[in-house]
Amino acid sequence: MPVSRGRKPKKNKTTKRTEKPQVVEPAALPDWMPEAIENVLSEAGGLLKAQNPRDLEEMTASLLGAELHRALQGDNDGLDFDLFFEAVVLAAANAEPRQELWLLLQGMSAIAPPGFESFVRASVSRLRKALRPEVLPEWPRLAAKIKATGDVWELQDVYGTRLGVLATFSYPGDAATTVYVFEVDISWIPRLVGGGVYDSLDQAAEAWRNHFGGTAAPEPVTDPDRLEGLVSRSLDILGDESRVILDNWYRAERRYLALDTALKNRGLRLPPGSSYYTGIDPTVMTVPFKAWHLETFGNEPDDLVVEELAAEWMEGIVPATWFAVSPDRLGHIRALIGDWSDDPVRPAAQALLPTWARWLGERAGLPSTLVEAMVAGATK
Repeated sequence: MPVSRGRKPKKNKTTKRTEKPQVVEPAALPDWMPEAIENVLSEAGGLLKAQNPRDLEEMTASLLGAELHRALQGDNDGLDFDLFFEAVVLAAANAEPRQELWLLLQGMSAIAPPGFESFVRASVSRLRKALRPEVLPEWPRLAAKIKATGDVWELQDVYGTRLGVLATFSYPGDAATTVYVFEVDISWIPRLVGGGVYDSLDQAAEAWRNHFGGTAAPEPVTDPDRLEGLVSRSLDILGDESRVILDNWYRAERRYLALDTALKNRGLRLPPGSSYYTGIDPTVMTVPFKAWHLETFGNEPDDLVVEELAAEWMEGIVPATWFAVSPDRLGHIRALIGDWSDDPVRPAAQALLPTWARWLGERAGLPSTLVEAMVAGATK
């Protein structure tokens, strides 16, 4: 099997995920955090406008997401977002007691990363005791009790490299459900690219189609293996995360875990995460490609070039989508091949890529206009 010449995933700037909250010393915080923490606490007054658990969760996620996005836009080190979450909780719990800080902690309890839930709940309890409990509303306590129903649907874009997972959630005592959408890019290493809460399945599906195109209707998921590539969120910060991703940085993982629990209760399991960098057999793609090439052009391409192109193409992506082709996926592979510095195979692989794109596009039954556009893009 050929040795891949490819580039591995870009390393992040974060530290290893904290298994549980640690004692945070202010002097040990990265330079960007104190101001970001102060921003969250000073703007928490906006949470007083929340009317229900959904409002509170949405506002809290946005409040934190704004500071994550601001930190990412600057030239900052120490982008440890779990540490930031912990530091905000401690700051809110230790500040002068105010109702908006209690609401902030209630909202954070609804989106707390794994291992942080009891830590946030304890801070909520301490702050509640310091306030006048009899004047505090009861509904914010429901925010952290949201659960997935176990009903889930999927959508894919026309190329098959964008995945929409639509799952229903509900609060205790509320007959109404909402739909959370996980927007996942599986054109290369699976990444969360968006998320959001909607009133209904139709509304959620329409929003997804407006973003990614197509007219497909959501398909109920009865086999969780269909959702391979679904990720709660990437723990790697690549530096190009949008505001939408960062607004969902904590919440998506919490919703993912709730969905996993609901499916387990039905005797089902979400596919485990995988690096997709081991056990790759390029012949899975090289054999049918060479057969198509022989039938189409009357000759077979160079074995080494095809093997190297196939190995690079298959590395890091969900195996079920190996035969999917899209402009984004082609963009990734072009960049990867471009990293084959001083490699004699590189020019031949670059020259073969448009033919590879045509084969995959035709094999997938994509409209000819999309196929020709991808071929043209791969030729550049």
